[in-house]
Amino acid sequence: MIRVQGMRSIRHKLMLAVLSTTVLALLMSAVGYIVTDLNNYQSRVTKELITQARLIGQGSLAALQFQDPKAATETLSLLRLRPEINSAALYDAEGNLFARYINDATLADPPPAQPSSVEVDISHNHIHLFQQIHANGDPFGTVYISAEFGLQQRAQQIILIVLGVTLLSLLAAMVLSLWFQRRITQPMLAVTHQAQQVVEQHNYSLRAEKTTQDEIGYLVDAFNDMLSQIEQRTAELQQSNSQLAQEVDIRATTEAALRDSERRYRTLMTTLTTVIWRADRQGYFLPAQTSWDSYTGQTPDSHGGEGWLDAFHPKDKEKLQPLWQQACVEGLPMERNLRLWHVRSGEYRFVVFKAVPLLGPDGQPQEWMGVIDDVHERVQANQEVTRLNAELEQRVAQRTAELENANRELEAFSYSVSHDLRAPLRSIDGFSLALLEDYRDQLDGTAQDYLDRVRSAAQRMGGLIDDLLNLARVSRMELKRQPLNLSAMAEEIIAELQEAAPERQVRVHIQTDLLAYGDDRLMRVALGNLLNNAWKYTSKCAEPCIEFDRSEDEFFIRDNGAGFDMTYASRLFTAFQRLHDAQEFPGTGVGLATVQRVIRRHGGQIRAEAQINAGATFFFTLPNSKEVQHDD
Repeated sequence: MIRVQGMRSIRHKLMLAVLSTTVLALLMSAVGYIVTDLNNYQSRVTKELITQARLIGQGSLAALQFQDPKAATETLSLLRLRPEINSAALYDAEGNLFARYINDATLADPPPAQPSSVEVDISHNHIHLFQQIHANGDPFGTVYISAEFGLQQRAQQIILIVLGVTLLSLLAAMVLSLWFQRRITQPMLAVTHQAQQVVEQHNYSLRAEKTTQDEIGYLVDAFNDMLSQIEQRTAELQQSNSQLAQEVDIRATTEAALRDSERRYRTLMTTLTTVIWRADRQGYFLPAQTSWDSYTGQTPDSHGGEGWLDAFHPKDKEKLQPLWQQACVEGLPMERNLRLWHVRSGEYRFVVFKAVPLLGPDGQPQEWMGVIDDVHERVQANQEVTRLNAELEQRVAQRTAELENANRELEAFSYSVSHDLRAPLRSIDGFSLALLEDYRDQLDGTAQDYLDRVRSAAQRMGGLIDDLLNLARVSRMELKRQPLNLSAMAEEIIAELQEAAPERQVRVHIQTDLLAYGDDRLMRVALGNLLNNAWKYTSKCAEPCIEFDRSEDEFFIRDNGAGFDMTYASRLFTAFQRLHDAQEFPGTGVGLATVQRVIRRHGGQIRAEAQINAGATFFFTLPNSKEVQHDD
């Protein structure tokens, strides 16, 4: 399988090389041929039209001199013998249209009213030609010819011819490629077969037969030379094996020492190291402690025995010494966070002290190995994070208190402004009503209309103040969550709307047992605004309909009223933004902003879908933060 795949791979490469070269040459030749032919075709067509125009000009010279349009038209009509000409025209010396010809079969555009300064114009597969008529060196007029250029048809014909030639060339190249493959791959196949026998039989005395004098023949010679060298090396290897047998005893001793070293260092590498140290079974440091002495500044004399404990902070040494003695007695690993003297920085640094016993065959510690991990920067970073967290908590508490004070002041300000604004509005509305009632006979229609507008504006201002207070109130009101029956709440709101407008006949569908969990007062405000909008915007419908239901995780209120353009849906929940004229549908533009604030305070979302004059649907969600169960 390996041999066949390798042979097929070489064949594919050879065929790809031949075909790629052939295709590249054909493409370059084809592009050159196509470009040259199309240029010649364009030049030939242009020259033919220029000759045609000159002949028409000479034939129409008498008609221009004697102002005979009929004769000129007859001359131009001879162009019908050339169906590729769409239209032609003859202009006098002043550039006025003298005679014209239009090929009815092509439905061509009429010639231009004035000749152009451009003699030849080629665009959109059409050629437009303007040729001046001269007699005795004087201009007598201009001939215009518009014809089908036919460049696309010409290009298609040439491309088809080139494709045919290319396919035939590729076929010939493929046949030649197969012949070359056989000539090249057959000797290589013989070498591959010989190599396979050498691998399977381990017979290095075999040799490949050389059949060619080219590079493949050189490959066969190199292969045979390699087999000769392998045969020689194999004989030498067999001789060396006998010598290696004599070194088995020495190797066994070396391997035992190596296993002992590997066990020691495998224990060491179980932890990340910074400072490595070793101690005997009693916990006394061994003399050679290069990394320890470099870190702490101690010497073999000062760290000997239990002198290494002096490098730790005095308070940490008091805790470490009894723990270390206990660990040496029990033979248990040990790890502690301590402070160790660092000679280069001249300070005690936070480190992690780790010690692991190296047990002997009897299970008792033979010596101790350990590492010191310098975690000074990490500990300092943790301390800084702790300090920043404490400072942040203090700032949050301070800002929370400031925010609560600001909210209380804002609430007091809102009620104060509301009271101060309502008093003048009541005065404006009251005095306007008094003028209408007491002096109606003395006021003309215009004055009465002005007073009605004053009252209407004052009442709208009062409604706007109420809506603003409601918006501020729902933002500050404390949420008191409880199980809610939104169906019953919606039925109460619809009943109030029907009581206020008993003359309206509105078909209302409210799905039963729409249960939720939230604040009763705020959700009543939200549903009131949504249902009031549906009631208001269906006031001009012949058969108004309002629906309150639930679809999967979303509640929705749908109506078939005025709707709105979804292009402006982004402004829908912004305060004071209205999508309808206030005279057509009164309102302040604060209701939907209030609804959105209520839903978001509950952790939900609200969106809308609508079409103009086809109604609107408002979807909102309320998170299921608690299981809601209602008794019937």
